[in-house]
Amino acid sequence: MNIELQCCALFILLTILVMFHREKKLDLMNRKLFLRAVYACFACLTFDIVSVIFITISVNEGVFGGVTKIICKLYIMLLVLQGYYGYQYVSTNLLPRNKTWAKVIRIISHTIFGIGEVLMFVLPISYTVEGRIVYSFGPSTSVAYALSAVFILATITLTFAFKKKMPGRRFMAMLLWQGTWLLAAFIQFVLPQLLLVGFASAFGMVILYIQLENPSEFIDGTTGLFTTKALSAYVHDKYKFGKRFSLFTAKIHYLTDYVDYSLEQEAVMRTSAALVNLGPEPAFRIDDETFCVLYDDEKRMVEMHAEIKRLKDGATFLPAKGTYLLIKDSTLLTGPEEFFSFLHNYLETEQEILIADEDMVQKLRDQNSVKAMIDEALKEDRVEVFFQPIFNVRESRFSSAEALVRIRLENGDIVPPAKFISVAEENGQIIQLGIRVFEKVCQFFAKGESRKYGLNQVEVNVSAAQFDHENPAKFVLENIEKYKIDSSWINLEITETAAGENQDVMVENMEKLIANGVNFSLDDFGTGRSNIDYFVNMPVNIIKFDYKFTRGFFENEKIKYVLTGMVDIFHKMNQRVVVEGIETEEQMKTMKDMDIEFIQGFYYSKPVPESEFVEFLKEHNTTA
Repeated sequence: MNIELQCCALFILLTILVMFHREKKLDLMNRKLFLRAVYACFACLTFDIVSVIFITISVNEGVFGGVTKIICKLYIMLLVLQGYYGYQYVSTNLLPRNKTWAKVIRIISHTIFGIGEVLMFVLPISYTVEGRIVYSFGPSTSVAYALSAVFILATITLTFAFKKKMPGRRFMAMLLWQGTWLLAAFIQFVLPQLLLVGFASAFGMVILYIQLENPSEFIDGTTGLFTTKALSAYVHDKYKFGKRFSLFTAKIHYLTDYVDYSLEQEAVMRTSAALVNLGPEPAFRIDDETFCVLYDDEKRMVEMHAEIKRLKDGATFLPAKGTYLLIKDSTLLTGPEEFFSFLHNYLETEQEILIADEDMVQKLRDQNSVKAMIDEALKEDRVEVFFQPIFNVRESRFSSAEALVRIRLENGDIVPPAKFISVAEENGQIIQLGIRVFEKVCQFFAKGESRKYGLNQVEVNVSAAQFDHENPAKFVLENIEKYKIDSSWINLEITETAAGENQDVMVENMEKLIANGVNFSLDDFGTGRSNIDYFVNMPVNIIKFDYKFTRGFFENEKIKYVLTGMVDIFHKMNQRVVVEGIETEEQMKTMKDMDIEFIQGFYYSKPVPESEFVEFLKEHNTTA
């Protein structure tokens, strides 16, 4: 009898089932659909073998004719069921849940399957034996092959239609699986004596298992907990199919930087074991020191958090503390993207217990809205530079200005930096913003008007994030060369905070630029934790006093003495001073009496767009 391939395929499926059930796995819809497809494939192969046996007996012995036809029909019905389950495995994941057209597609597929199963059961079927070749044929069998082809082609079509929503690995696995099956079905249709479909379907299950559904890929090798990849799949599954859940997250914070590696590992293993022992809910290791557990019941999550906290409080072997983030109800967040954005924003909290609420979520949404605004502004070139004139006391003219970033909305409104700079610094957009502002300043100089009206230099802010960027000096020199401007026209402002965060890297890059003629000033002096190292070792020739410090000069006697003394020190070090925030004539005169070189503030002008700034220079500066 021609059942060797079927027996091999059956053994393959048994191996997959044993491996699948032995592994620790998540309760994902994809996994359920995959398992259902494997069982359908197993049942189909079993009836394939049984049908071959009964056909052989019926033809050779002349018995069991009616039973044989029923078995043959059950086999081909299971064959179509297998194809239908394969289609559902793909379509359930790809088709949206709430779209009318997707619901119509589901209804049509259910209807086609149901009608096909009825037709296969009622239409006649025949069978034959030709030596070792045993097969069934007839109208019922033709319907089975046609429906199998329909579901295979539908699956391949969906795979291509939603290719952009699928990782490349999943896309290729789907094509290999369905392509192999389609080829085997075509060969068996043309040459029914070659019983390849059963083996091809089992081979397809192997492809899916290895590429997509191997549970071990979701397991952290050190702790045995699920990985971040598993958490992503699980959360996406929960939101997609409308299942509420609660999340408990614990993070280990070491109280010293000098914790022995073995103690760290012990802390990780103890935490992992404690989470596993709490109950059957899936526990995940998000990173080296962060763990979480997902619960279907909020009350149980709160109880388990109390138990974990009790265990942590009783641990004295390690200099560490635990912080906890609790999301009691997943519906507080709109979906996986917002969920993981929330985790990213709040996992680093120093609070011992942080419980998600609507205010926290709204704050996150506001930040994401600002981020989207910045992205759109960069993409659509709606990032603008405003200039605030700086008065040169010695020369009695406006010889420099500070470049300040603004975003113009589509309706023409201007967004001030206070609304978006902090968000840009948190998510790294500050790098692109800084590059865009610098390029626009170079474009401004290249036009030539500002130089004609006495502008010698523009100060451009540089953030700490830009100096963490690979070769931050590169974009400065490239734009200076691109727009053919003199590098001495550029003064980069380094904030006190930035200088303190990565001073060695910053000084190295500053020296590269200084060697090419770029100037530097230390901005916002007086707002950070100042120390002598900042202005002794930083290669700057201008110190800018922050407007808060300047304002304090007129309100606080102690600050007045400090600022006066610092100005005297800087002058003795041959460094020039800029004061910001000067708003009245009295303040301006006081600064002049202190021999301050540069004065900036609303007394002279607020920050204005490029065209207004040029007119300001034309009106106030004496030209040759």
